[in-house]
Amino acid sequence: MIAQVVFTVLLIAVMLVAFAQLSRIPLVGGVVICVALFGAYIVWMPDQATYLANLIGIGRGADLVLYVWVLISCAILLLLYLNLREQLQLITALARRMALADAAGGETPRSARQNTQAK
Repeated sequence: MIAQVVFTVLLIAVMLVAFAQLSRIPLVGGVVICVALFGAYIVWMPDQATYLANLIGIGRGADLVLYVWVLISCAILLLLYLNLREQLQLITALARRMALADAAGGETPRSARQNTQAK
């Protein structure tokens, strides 16, 4: 019973964070809320995990929970990788523009800032 309460409190905290981020990233926030609700359902009705597992051809409810956790972890890793890759591309484009502006003799934000401080 204590573990169920602790897990439920943690899942509620996850849902609150996801709800706060819902306006910024609606798809991820919605998925996290759904997964947390499913987790709360499984925490309070663990026999249902076995029933659901048997429905889809998995032997035990614990195995179902593990498989779902692995799938969600892989999806999160993929999203993080794609986000990092996009950020690196933006940084590369910015560095390229700054280098071309320096080579052409144009002002970059750094040189413009130094010129205003020198005056």
